[in-house]
Amino acid sequence: MMTEQGLTHGTDSPPAGARPFWSVMIPVYNSTKYLARTLESVLEQNIGPDAMQIEVIDGYSSIDLPEPLVKQIAGDRVDNFRHSQPLSMAANWNSCIERARGEWVHILHSDDYVLPGFYSRLEASLKNRQDVGAAFTRWTTVDPDGHILALTYGFTPLEDPVHYTRELRVVGLGHVLLTVADTQRAHDFYTGVLGFRLSDWVNIDEHVRLCFLRCNERHHSLAFAPCMPGKSPRLQHVMFEVQSLDDVMRSYHFLRLHNAPIGMGPGRHPNCQTVHVYVQTPGGFAVELGWGHRRLDDTHEPIVYPAGTPVDVWGGNIQSSEFELG
Repeated sequence: MMTEQGLTHGTDSPPAGARPFWSVMIPVYNSTKYLARTLESVLEQNIGPDAMQIEVIDGYSSIDLPEPLVKQIAGDRVDNFRHSQPLSMAANWNSCIERARGEWVHILHSDDYVLPGFYSRLEASLKNRQDVGAAFTRWTTVDPDGHILALTYGFTPLEDPVHYTRELRVVGLGHVLLTVADTQRAHDFYTGVLGFRLSDWVNIDEHVRLCFLRCNERHHSLAFAPCMPGKSPRLQHVMFEVQSLDDVMRSYHFLRLHNAPIGMGPGRHPNCQTVHVYVQTPGGFAVELGWGHRRLDDTHEPIVYPAGTPVDVWGGNIQSSEFELG
């Protein structure tokens, strides 16, 4: 899923009748997988029909027709137009422009969405600008739960190690754990689209199923936990790998003596064998300091740990009310 924004100025000869500032035209064909999120993001802008035309343009879908979903989400606020014969993708885009009534036309793809305030901020920049014929904004790639992704290349490690205010030797970033609405859906996206490999599933109980993925020899670089009831997807914790067991234990006692909100630990996880201590941060996520993280090779077969598997083989559990797994 991606938010991708490109806008063009409408024709000089608009159709008869009142002309809104915006025409948000949403081309679809044979898939409504993300259409609900697309529509909701536009409707949440709370711009009335006098100022914004919203229309879904169906390129003659043969499956997964959009009209029932459009009616369910938007009622009569969003128009639904269906072509009488199949169109190519480019032809459907062109029809969006032809059917637009607004001064500015936004072709918003049905697997994209806009952030709050998108149209009001753009209107403030574009209104009464006769010298501008097109506008482009930033876009961000996101996963199905809205977590922002960045694919990069060419990072150069620092030659000098980071110096801490206490004795602590960090080897590097180990992994992150994200909470998601559906761990199976997250697994399918990251393995199917980004090429991660499954290391294992850990079933804490019948409701909490953790997923662990890898992209190198580390047991996991990415993990998922289901959101707690009523909670939204978020960053749950970041793990930094330390050089020795001494670093973990020194960190634990340092945190304890400073009355920090220790989430878990010292303990050892059953699947990756990491000896760990977690501390909750003011940012709402936790930091894990860990040692002994397993490495895997290509012969590893994914393991499914049964319901009742503890998060700590030494018997530890969550210690701070501020620390939530999901």
